Amino acid sequence: MTTERKLTCVGGGSAKVPAQPSGTAAAGAADEDLFVMPAGWVRSLHPRRGGVQVPAKGPDADAPAKVAATLAQYRQVILDSLELCSDPEIAGAGAAYLAGDTTPLGAAVAAEVVGAHVEWQDTTTLPAFADAWLLEHGPVFAAAAVAELSSLKYGDDHYHHYYRRTGPALPIRRMSATDQPGRWWGWNRPELPLRVRAAVAATSDAEYAEVVAALALCREAGPHHRAAASYLVPTETDWVDADCAEAVAVNSNLAACLVAAISTPDQAALIASHVPSFQVAYALATPATLVDGMGTAAAPVLAGWLDDAQTTEERQRLLTVIVELPTDEAMRALIDRIEHKHVQPALLRAAARFPRRAMRMLAASGGKVAGELLRAHVLAHLDLVDEVPAEVGDAAAQRISAISAAATAATAPPEALPEVLVSPPWTRRRTARKPVVVSGLVCADEPAVVWAPGERDSWRSVGSWWSEDYHRNWRKIAADIAARRGHSGWHGEVSLFVAGPEELARPLIETWRPADLWGVSDWIRAVVARFELDALPMAVDSARKNPGQVAPALLPFAGPEIAVLMAEWLARLKSVRATALAWLARHPDAAARALVPAALGKPGAARRQAEQALLALAAGGDRDAVARAAAGYGPAAEAAIADLLAVDPLDVLPAKIPAVPGWADPAILTRIQLRGGAGALPVEAARHVMTMLAISRPGDPYPGISLVKEACDGRSLADFAWALFQRWQAAGHPSKESWMMDALAVLGDDETVRRLTPLIRTWPGEGGHSRAVAGLDILAALGSEVALMHLHGIAEKVKFGGLKNRARQKMAEVAAQLGLEPQELADRLVPDFGLAADGSLTLDYGPRTFVVGFDEQLKPYVADSAGKRLKSLPKPGVKDDAELAPAAYRRFTGLKKDVRTAAADNIRRLEQAMVDRRRWSAEDFTRLLAGHPLLWHIVRRLVWGYYDSSGALLGALRVAEDRSFADVEDETLTLPDDVVIGVAHPLELGGTLGDWAEVFADYEILQPFPQLGREVYTSAEDLDPDAFTEIPTGRVLGLERRAWRRGDPQDAGWQGWIERDLPGGGTFTVGLEPGVAVGYIEMEPEQTLHVSRQDFDGLDPVTASEIMRDLRELIR
Repeated sequence: MTTERKLTCVGGGSAKVPAQPSGTAAAGAADEDLFVMPAGWVRSLHPRRGGVQVPAKGPDADAPAKVAATLAQYRQVILDSLELCSDPEIAGAGAAYLAGDTTPLGAAVAAEVVGAHVEWQDTTTLPAFADAWLLEHGPVFAAAAVAELSSLKYGDDHYHHYYRRTGPALPIRRMSATDQPGRWWGWNRPELPLRVRAAVAATSDAEYAEVVAALALCREAGPHHRAAASYLVPTETDWVDADCAEAVAVNSNLAACLVAAISTPDQAALIASHVPSFQVAYALATPATLVDGMGTAAAPVLAGWLDDAQTTEERQRLLTVIVELPTDEAMRALIDRIEHKHVQPALLRAAARFPRRAMRMLAASGGKVAGELLRAHVLAHLDLVDEVPAEVGDAAAQRISAISAAATAATAPPEALPEVLVSPPWTRRRTARKPVVVSGLVCADEPAVVWAPGERDSWRSVGSWWSEDYHRNWRKIAADIAARRGHSGWHGEVSLFVAGPEELARPLIETWRPADLWGVSDWIRAVVARFELDALPMAVDSARKNPGQVAPALLPFAGPEIAVLMAEWLARLKSVRATALAWLARHPDAAARALVPAALGKPGAARRQAEQALLALAAGGDRDAVARAAAGYGPAAEAAIADLLAVDPLDVLPAKIPAVPGWADPAILTRIQLRGGAGALPVEAARHVMTMLAISRPGDPYPGISLVKEACDGRSLADFAWALFQRWQAAGHPSKESWMMDALAVLGDDETVRRLTPLIRTWPGEGGHSRAVAGLDILAALGSEVALMHLHGIAEKVKFGGLKNRARQKMAEVAAQLGLEPQELADRLVPDFGLAADGSLTLDYGPRTFVVGFDEQLKPYVADSAGKRLKSLPKPGVKDDAELAPAAYRRFTGLKKDVRTAAADNIRRLEQAMVDRRRWSAEDFTRLLAGHPLLWHIVRRLVWGYYDSSGALLGALRVAEDRSFADVEDETLTLPDDVVIGVAHPLELGGTLGDWAEVFADYEILQPFPQLGREVYTSAEDLDPDAFTEIPTGRVLGLERRAWRRGDPQDAGWQGWIERDLPGGGTFTVGLEPGVAVGYIEMEPEQTLHVSRQDFDGLDPVTASEIMRDLRELIR
């Protein structure tokens, strides 16, 4: 049960809460049943008599003069409209009003015509009519005029506002009972009737009664008059009851006019479903007014509108109101929607306002998210744990008690902690270091370009339409660029520098500046690789404009200008920090020489940035490079830089230490445990850890973190970081505290990866693309086999193209650091998961053991010690070892999750390897595939070919149970050292295909994907080009799972083709009609594919067969 109570705010302030007995549980509980109208709401209310007092604002004394001027401006338009009017009552009243004979109807006629012509942004012209009526004729007249106004319409609905203002006059008419309300109601233009309602609410009792009597007569005219009357005097609840019922029965569009009038749940129940959420939540005024009328009983109807809200602003306004309502219904509305967007931050605010209610109701709720919030809430309000359990059921009470009991774990004494957690540098007084300035230093290095092995060739290959000339007129494009006419468009200019003739492009590249950087990351590397130093001015200019997309293209270049840019980005731009650090690591000597002069220059931003970059170089292992560079500038510079490097890294702190927000108090987070069971960190020490995380930067953690990781249990640190991240999520991902997500890269582990990856995959669909990209950075920074496996999985398969491309870029960066191609890296990323050489895993429960194996889809199964397969791994029992059994069970749970990801990725990868005819050396095949304890379960279920250096098939084999190689006759096979191995395509097996199928059938070997039974097509005649019509768009886009991709977006984001890379270079393109709209694939539900048999000319048989197979799948 909850107690509803509505208090009144006087003069715009907050209501004073009646005195309650202090220092008792009853006082706390009573406080949570009091509703206090926030002062910010009061200013926006539609006032009602007897409701919250709104600061009075009298009519504008200049209003009559303003209205007179407005009428003079629009007089002819009004007269023309009246001449066209077919209603003599309206025409007569309007003409009389202009002649000086004022009636409510005449005044309304003039206001309606003017209202149709003023700009919608104009918020003064129309309210002046209300003020003038009130000043010159009083509230009774003004109320009647509003009632009349509500029933009038100038022109028709299909006339656009622009034409009403600029075209010929239109007739004014009386609306029918079923017409939509005019421009004066709901979310559109409420200023004029709102002025009159406020004035009426403030009248004397006698004058109010006169207004009611006048409106009673007006109500007889029709439903629009009646709705206006209920709005103006919502105290007439019988009217409101009748009008709500009439709106539902006759004209549901009138329901929105009545929201500010309702005061009972029955009224709300009648009209709520007929009012779109945007007509309520367009501003705070309407939901606040609803609460003024209904009190806290408004919670359910507000929650209903919350479910229908379409925009962030609408949701947040409705949540702002629900949060303040002191009822179980309001709290339940939030808890039931706990996983909806924007609700968790609102629930945190409600829990802070009503802690007892939140603890009681969260404890009684199910679900993982509610449990996590309950834990944090209990730890934040331990003073309530002795009281609230008595108010809830046994199960809820046990949840509360378990959380509070865990909080009493032993706390480590200060002497057990590292010094940095007892007395960190930011808690001590700091002595300012006087900067040493060495003037006159200049770096004279010339720009240079340094390529990593294979990097330039990789950059030059661009697999998109930029590299195809489409018979462009290169000379015309070059002439346009030289004359700076821009006639060829930026896409034509880019194409010239990517693929145009060298003799035309090179003379222009140094002075060319792209007019548009859309899609720059797709082509900038190719241009840089082609023209090298000649392209540097263009690349630097583009990077200054769009560092996030272009900075990686500067990695091969060295020079003073680039060093200064990288130092600036390192200090200022989180999105480019990783690139800046990579550049420093790649060019340490050049960077140090370029940055020493700035680091010893006048105090300011440039000096600070250079110092930080030099310190980053030193921390990254290039201290000697910095010292050598300084020595090259003389003894003074050498000494000054030596002093800089001598500073204790723990003492290098930002000018301002960030504060930890209250919603992330360390007292409510998972406790960090010292190694060896030495106890948990005190709350203040945990706060110091949070401060270290807050002053860390991606790729550059505060040095004290390493001391913390040495002293503390790694699993508890990861859990602490995850709990911190969850609080950040619950708070709505505030950008100021984004370091709470970055902390996952510093303290996370493989379990962090398993938790984070599903979020990364879904965030782009929730408007969180940037957050998802940051998640990729975290996976790359963690760098474990499991982390990189999941990163590779996203790069290969995720439904959001932008995220997939960024993941592929990350994988390419990691591969480049290791000197590998991305596919070679993928081979090395498959974890062995601790499996034995035969691919099994023994789980030790103490008295009993279990063995894990895998089927052809790499799905794990469990057998007991006698070899009998079990349905699932048994949970630990009372007779099992108390430590071994739970650990083994947890290990199997994690293994299932990881192998599920590895299986899907690698089965798909090996099928694509067959299609692309990828080859491995015999050594790599044996070590990375056949010898891998997990992958060999797939490898032995496929037929492999071995080929000579020219690519000719020499023979085929399978991997036997003992990992030896066997041919189709089941004879042991020894491979020559110089062969390469690949997944054999059925077209390559020729006449032995049937024999291999028989071998696999005899051994009952199931294949992980179609190989021996795969459909093959040997002639383009197997394809009917006319069959590809009216194909569902979703089915066409399903080709993206098979290495196809959509074409680059064209004008208005339209994608008109799909394409796939061909072995050896080039692309195969299939046109789409009408095409696909980026971000709105439902716009065109069907596609026609444009493909001809001639498109297959010149393709090798395997590629042609696979493309035909993909396309024929669409029409099955």
